[in-house]
Amino acid sequence: MISTENGGINILSYINYIIASNLRRYVVFPFYWKYIKHSNVLSCYKVLRNHQWNTLEENKKIQQKKLHQMIKYAGQNIPYYKKIIKEHNIQFSEDTVFEDIKKFPLLTKEIIRNNFDKLYKFRDHSYYRNSSGGSTGEPVVFYQDRDYFAWNIATKILFDEWAGRKIGEPMVKLWGSIQDVLKGGQGFKEYLRQQLSGVTTLGSTKMTEKDMYEYVQRINHIKPRLILAYANCIGEIARFIQKHDLPIYSPRAIMTSACVLFPEIRKNIEDVFQTTLFNRYGSREVGDVACNCKTSPGLHLIPDIHYVEIVDENEKEVNKGEKGEIIITVLTNYTMPLVRYKIGDRGILSNRDCKCGHGLPLLEKVEGRIVGHFKNKRGDIVSGGFFFTILLFRKNIKQFQIIQEAIDYIIINLVLMDKTKLKNMDKDFKEINQIIRKVMGNDTKIKYNIVNEIKLSPSGKFMYSFSKIMS
Repeated sequence: MISTENGGINILSYINYIIASNLRRYVVFPFYWKYIKHSNVLSCYKVLRNHQWNTLEENKKIQQKKLHQMIKYAGQNIPYYKKIIKEHNIQFSEDTVFEDIKKFPLLTKEIIRNNFDKLYKFRDHSYYRNSSGGSTGEPVVFYQDRDYFAWNIATKILFDEWAGRKIGEPMVKLWGSIQDVLKGGQGFKEYLRQQLSGVTTLGSTKMTEKDMYEYVQRINHIKPRLILAYANCIGEIARFIQKHDLPIYSPRAIMTSACVLFPEIRKNIEDVFQTTLFNRYGSREVGDVACNCKTSPGLHLIPDIHYVEIVDENEKEVNKGEKGEIIITVLTNYTMPLVRYKIGDRGILSNRDCKCGHGLPLLEKVEGRIVGHFKNKRGDIVSGGFFFTILLFRKNIKQFQIIQEAIDYIIINLVLMDKTKLKNMDKDFKEINQIIRKVMGNDTKIKYNIVNEIKLSPSGKFMYSFSKIMS
């Protein structure tokens, strides 16, 4: 039933595979990033590739210097941090920066909203607008720049390499966005990008049984070195393959992201695809933070990119091996520095060494991101992340939670910025309803609850979308 990694590849196909991969790696990729995007992605990648073999102490020294440079810049150029340093009388130096950083108060989503115009300074025209993924149900807007972007892309390439995929080799992404659903497909520009990069994107926002069957055929045809997917979506594909006893190509690895990867889901995916599963942790606001290697179940952090702390409920640093709030300082985004950002997830820093030889610290565990998937009357699987996209950038929505009570009944719990502006949200509700019904069915009932707070689940995790009929 399961084909091997090289199963079904004849000599001619293999030669074409090598030629295409090398052409992308050595010609298309460098040309694209240097001359079309005018980005230093390649040089950032080379730095990360070299630094991964430093000792832990050598990388800590690099991180120490970058952390000092970031808070020094923020203190001199960003109004919010100028005020914080003055109010708290914060003194810092490169030699003592790991202790000095603890003098800064945590940066929360609420603080960002209330002080947004004081948290950024445009250095050039390379900035762009982004938003958090809403793992806590509270999306927030922020700015990023070309340096941040280059380092983030370089990190993705490094993580792909850990999973066995080199630049230019075929990869399938089981990903998605609301645009794909509303447009009904991808255009010629996206097709051309996929051909030049070797990366084929299969939409995961809504997956019918017909879609999943087609995706299995595409994977078997493309024979990707790596599959990158939302954990819950690749889990659904695995169950579909099992249910219908379909043959499936076995890639060198599968990498999951964006959701909690439960052990039973991991095992089933690995059993069905007969491959190793890697787990990547990150978010829109801070980029890719950590990924496991072949020898460790923990996730390696990248000291060049982030400084990560784990703190208790009193904002005091906990010992390694103890659980707490994940606090991240981004070391690459000078346009809008995030110093001691409370991302909304919980985790554990490991006190173990990894056998892989990387001089990179380990994040033992991450908790907090629970993204469910829904089902409509036609039997289509709809990603819970789809609903986050619908609610994105709605000005008066502070926090949200979407629950599928029945096959044709959706409840949306909302915490508003200002309840007095509820009457002004009729247009928003109308747009949200139209989009939901296009995917879930025209007769879907949608109920809005305006609440003061949205509570955590009994396990302490925030579930911003879940389905009672899929549980």
